[in-house]
Amino acid sequence: MTKLLNHRYQVLDVLGGGGFSTTFLVEDTHMPSRRRCVLKQLKPVSVDPSIQALVQDRFQREAAILETLGELSSQIPSLYAYFTEANQYYLVQELVTGRTLAEVVQAQGALSEAAVLDILLSLLPLIDLIHNRGIIHRDIKPENIILRDQDGQPVLIDFGAVKETLGTVVNPQGEPTSSVVIGTPGFMSTEQSRGFPTYASDLYSLGLTAIYLLTGKFPHELNIDPQTSQLRWHQSVLNVSPGLAAVLDRSINLAARDRYPTAPDFLRALRDSSLKTVADRQPAPVQAAPPSAPSPVPPSPLPNPYQSGVPPTDFVTNVAMETPESEGLTPKKVGILSAIAVATAAISFVAIQELWPLMDSMVTDRTIDPTPVPDVIPTISPSDAPEVLPSSEPSTPSPGASSAPATESEFAAIAYSIPTGTYGYGFRFTTQKAAEDRALQECNQRVEAQDCQALFAFENACGSLARSTTGAYGWAWSETIQQAETESLKQCEGHDGTDCQVLLRLCSDRVIQ
Repeated sequence: MTKLLNHRYQVLDVLGGGGFSTTFLVEDTHMPSRRRCVLKQLKPVSVDPSIQALVQDRFQREAAILETLGELSSQIPSLYAYFTEANQYYLVQELVTGRTLAEVVQAQGALSEAAVLDILLSLLPLIDLIHNRGIIHRDIKPENIILRDQDGQPVLIDFGAVKETLGTVVNPQGEPTSSVVIGTPGFMSTEQSRGFPTYASDLYSLGLTAIYLLTGKFPHELNIDPQTSQLRWHQSVLNVSPGLAAVLDRSINLAARDRYPTAPDFLRALRDSSLKTVADRQPAPVQAAPPSAPSPVPPSPLPNPYQSGVPPTDFVTNVAMETPESEGLTPKKVGILSAIAVATAAISFVAIQELWPLMDSMVTDRTIDPTPVPDVIPTISPSDAPEVLPSSEPSTPSPGASSAPATESEFAAIAYSIPTGTYGYGFRFTTQKAAEDRALQECNQRVEAQDCQALFAFENACGSLARSTTGAYGWAWSETIQQAETESLKQCEGHDGTDCQVLLRLCSDRVIQ
């Protein structure tokens, strides 16, 4: 390939290739610096003239999305150009210098827990940003994450939506559809392998990527539990904290509803587990030997003698120090000491009451993830997800909402069968699991295949489910039913739904007809 592509890009080397594309290192001859870039040549599955206009339109739309994402985050390569030549589609992107996570592990072996945790903490906010734009990456794996030489930051490459666009064909009914399943075996969830990826599918792939970094083994190289079909990986790691192991185990559950529903939930669990790990590694304070006789004076607020370096035999309270041994205890002195003890206890109790709110806020600030949770939970809710902490800001109730006290929570959930479009719901439940169980029960009663999934649950809010006759669907929750409907329709249309309509309107305390 010696000619200039698009009369501009000079090919220097072939970087890689696969069934969908070939990647080249090129120079931009229109730039004074002759900037080096990555050029991807994409091959459509079908060259049927009847769908070329559709493929071209979708390709242009996906390129616009990549351009926007590159502008939003430095951890996504910038898109410089896109064009079409001779029924081939091209993307020109920023060249990221560094090594993929797969190359790093192949060169130096499995990574430490601290290194893996740093990578996850850096990637999850990025994935949250992508999901908030209604985008599923679909191919998160070690080969698609580059540790940039410049700053060591992980960069996410090779989004799957463009590949799906190039896989567009016409089905026997004359309708355009995708003929390919995007993803990599081993790192791909069950629902994604069936052609129905969700945002939880990306988190599943990220969890398996973390396990690869810890073990140095790809998923197919690890054993499977014959009873649960879950991956057995703990024994392949020399040292991993129970907290991180539990978080990763949940992220790779076979059922999407049992994983983390959103990237912020995954991130919060990681931060909580890392704080707990640090706390567990702190040496426990040595307890001083109990005194031979009970003292009438309450414990002094002085530091533990073993922590301050003072021998325990020399440690005495300040009240006891004021009583010489040569003087006997008279009834008057006993009364004075008792009064001092009572006063000290009262002062300590009041001080603790005054300081407790401050201490509580400090602990809360340390354990709550500062990353804002999106207004929409666009994925399947796990049945054992932690309850949402009440916000300190007053919320505006949705029209017609229940007048129950703010301390009482009501949960609702929506279940959905992707193949049939059947749904079920539960509302006015005191726990998320109860609402999900009711929604699944109602949905499965209407579907012979019993393939309903708990799409999402919400607390003291309203939710909406939208669907198109093409099979596309979307769901969302918000404080008001109007916002939930708007977002669910937007998601449905974003998945190529052409005639999306709202199927269900539901709030935590009522069904809206």
